[in-house]
Amino acid sequence: MSERHWALGRRLLLMGSSAYKEEELPLEVRKRIDEALALKMTMIVGEARGACRRFQDYLSSRGYEDVIVGHAKSIRYNASGWRTLKYGDDLKEREQGMIEDCDSAIIIWMDNSSVIAKNLETLKKLDKPTYVYELSTKENTASFGMIDPTRSYYRSYGIRARVDVDKQGLSEFVDSFLRSDDAEVEVKCEKPELTGYHLNKLLLEKGVEDVLEVRLIPGSCFLARRNT
Repeated sequence: MSERHWALGRRLLLMGSSAYKEEELPLEVRKRIDEALALKMTMIVGEARGACRRFQDYLSSRGYEDVIVGHAKSIRYNASGWRTLKYGDDLKEREQGMIEDCDSAIIIWMDNSSVIAKNLETLKKLDKPTYVYELSTKENTASFGMIDPTRSYYRSYGIRARVDVDKQGLSEFVDSFLRSDDAEVEVKCEKPELTGYHLNKLLLEKGVEDVLEVRLIPGSCFLARRNT
């Protein structure tokens, strides 16, 4: 994205995968944010775990004040006490509202996250200049560049009965739920007990077993937030 692209608008969206665990943002991303700060753009950023909080931390370290923290039902993180704005009552409304409110975007997309993929499709459809930092932990690769208008970013992830061979799909399901404001969601599957077993293993691997739990009832499996 050239300086001309940045100058087309005044509001930059910073959004990314909740699975992003690095302590700081990639160098390429920081450089583009610095360009936007020099242009005195308004930063729109979320408050979910992962990339959004690293975006916030970076803006806070730079002492930047023109920031809007977008949220749904509640604020979970605000690094510098910036102004806040409710963009919707749930994940879908919040993400859509933030995208509509921006002029351009920087997105961190990790392991083909379906939530982020849908957002990339929306940004592409709205023709908003977007930089994408794409990471794959499976392939140990990373790339950075402008969104590709010819690429289809989203594909539907189904959770098959043998989830042991579909770990990525199950991981994406957990990540999407963590980014939502839902208290509980049913995991549609053919073998609830098998799915529940692998879900519990995955929660331990992700270190979120104190936040989420698996609930089994005859014929059904549910992923739920604890103490809800």
